[in-house]
Amino acid sequence: MQQFRFFLPTKLVFGNGVFNQLGKEASKLGKKAMVVTGSASMRKTGVLDKAVKDLNANGVTTVVFDKIEPNPRVATIDAAAQIVRQEKIDLVIGIGGGSTMDGSKAITLASTGAVSVWDHYTGKAQGKDPAPAILLVPTVAATGSEANPFAVVTNWETHDKRAIGSRFMQPKVSLIDPALTLTLPAKQTAQGGVDIFCHVVEEYVTTSDPSAVTDGICETCMKVVLEYLPKALAKLDDLNARFELSWASTVACSQFRSLGGGIETGVRSLHDIEHAVSGFYDVAHGDGLSALILAWMKFTLPARKDRFAKLAKNVFGKPDAIKAMEEWLASVNMKHNLREFNVDPKKFDAMADSAYKMGYGLDKHPIKMEPKVIAQLYKDAY
Repeated sequence: MQQFRFFLPTKLVFGNGVFNQLGKEASKLGKKAMVVTGSASMRKTGVLDKAVKDLNANGVTTVVFDKIEPNPRVATIDAAAQIVRQEKIDLVIGIGGGSTMDGSKAITLASTGAVSVWDHYTGKAQGKDPAPAILLVPTVAATGSEANPFAVVTNWETHDKRAIGSRFMQPKVSLIDPALTLTLPAKQTAQGGVDIFCHVVEEYVTTSDPSAVTDGICETCMKVVLEYLPKALAKLDDLNARFELSWASTVACSQFRSLGGGIETGVRSLHDIEHAVSGFYDVAHGDGLSALILAWMKFTLPARKDRFAKLAKNVFGKPDAIKAMEEWLASVNMKHNLREFNVDPKKFDAMADSAYKMGYGLDKHPIKMEPKVIAQLYKDAY
């Protein structure tokens, strides 16, 4: 059994209605804020206007940056970071889904210097103090970005997509209000649910040194998604289902997931190979994961039969975890393949090279995932 540390410096405020505390919490962190979003729905639903009004009422002046796209791009991040520097902004507030939250973190990191954010992602640059504080408000139960120091960005010029971690990207405060997810359409709700599940199952399956406590936390997270995503899809305004999914999302991508040790030897290799799919084709992350997960599971099974058996018994309550996963994906309308997203098989080798270059867990997967192996997985998922 390994040693482990638990360190979560983010203040998490969770519950229905906590969005009303935005101005109060923000005023403790800064005086001039960039409010980052990328979805027109933030204006349509009144969330953005409410945020700006509350911030101003609490003495926080605002600059709105509403250009973050799905799979946030380097050029967009760099443009926003320049505004942060020019306007001497001391607080970055991200309100939206995973792309918005990751974009907000990357903007903050890039704002600490005068170079492109991609230089940070390739190790050519390092963040430096002082840096704006970060406050995040998720409106989608999916990435769990509100509770960790990691962010994913896409270099659209090279089609490389990468995640890195930095202390400059750890949010100071996150307000997780499940009520904000009630207006989310069915498709985005389902995509988010798959992402939550994958955040946990990848390391759960691939770990070589499991812990009973951590397994219990991970199994509970996965079972919550299996149970409550169908309920949310059946009744989009089911606040209880949204509540459960929102907390599962936060836990699944935070230090809580590894509390008790035993998961640090696991890897998120499915995420690594999916990043190339959305990096090349701008596919929604949850869709890409759905298209790849069955091929990834079948590939991993021979090296982790015991973990798949435990997944089948303790999470699905069925004898075959892969078959159960396939059935569940179909039940929530998320059983996909790469062909559906117009992925060109001629790009598989280039995608595999990018995934291998940008990924972190492929060499550590129970069966080493070299480019030729990754390309075959894309073929199997086609």
